[in-house]
Amino acid sequence: MKSIACLGMAVADVIVGPLDGFSFSTDVTLVDNVQVKPGGDAANVALNLAATRTPVSLHSMLGDDMFGRYLQEVYQAKGIESAVKVSKRHQTATAVALVKQDGERVFIYNGGAIDEMTMADIDIGNLLGHDMLHVSGFYLLPALENSGLNELFYTAKQQGKITSLDVGWNADEQWLTKIAPVLPSLTYFLPTLNEAQQITGYQTIEECAAFFIERGVENVVIKAGAKGAYVNDGKSAYWVKGERVAKVVDTTGAGDGFVSGFLAAISRGYQLEQAVEVANHAGARVVQQYGSSGAIKSFEQIDITRKVYEDAI
Repeated sequence: MKSIACLGMAVADVIVGPLDGFSFSTDVTLVDNVQVKPGGDAANVALNLAATRTPVSLHSMLGDDMFGRYLQEVYQAKGIESAVKVSKRHQTATAVALVKQDGERVFIYNGGAIDEMTMADIDIGNLLGHDMLHVSGFYLLPALENSGLNELFYTAKQQGKITSLDVGWNADEQWLTKIAPVLPSLTYFLPTLNEAQQITGYQTIEECAAFFIERGVENVVIKAGAKGAYVNDGKSAYWVKGERVAKVVDTTGAGDGFVSGFLAAISRGYQLEQAVEVANHAGARVVQQYGSSGAIKSFEQIDITRKVYEDAI
């Protein structure tokens, strides 16, 4: 089994909902659930991977505050190898997730320490000591992006590492300019359809995937929600059907669940299509509870392809 280094966002999520609506003109809005949970793309993936007993380390930055100490305790309890730096000058990144009745959500976000994290804050030796490098929330890591992240991907690829990237939403809309230098260094690129459309300027999922292949990505997996995922490996392109769930409670972290399942399967030697099947199943587990982590309990829980895989080998 390959080990994975996760680099990117570690956030304290305050989950509020379900909400019919919200107005500042109302003094008090009553909700059924307010929970504080670990969040942030990279931390979510690391927590889920740890639950599947995949060797994983987390590389990020927290503040020296209540939320930061809480998150460190969680990472330690879950068995994550923590390479997280603590900043004395910046608070822990925090997101308030307002969840609607249909499970969709919007975030109110303060980047705190994450906005200031540079490559100087990362233990590069530890990170490159792993078999796989995964970066989450590319567009939400401004200081990291500007201090050598492209070079890190290039170095990892040259050393024979498996590299993967999940991007997050880009508030300043410089979609292609920022990410173009990284694309040739990616083994796997895992955007949502909306993100892929913003980067490429194309509308169809087929055009988007082909664009990334032409830019040097080895394998493109575009997440398309309940429909599943569209895959292009440079030789063939196909859909992997999504999984229907009885009730969507909260979509916070669904994409991270997908990525976690995918990486856990790849680390175990699964073929691309099988890994995407596992990923779809993992994402479906996450949307049936509040919060972005905790739904995935083991690899066996999300591995719906095991019999097929064993028969194939």
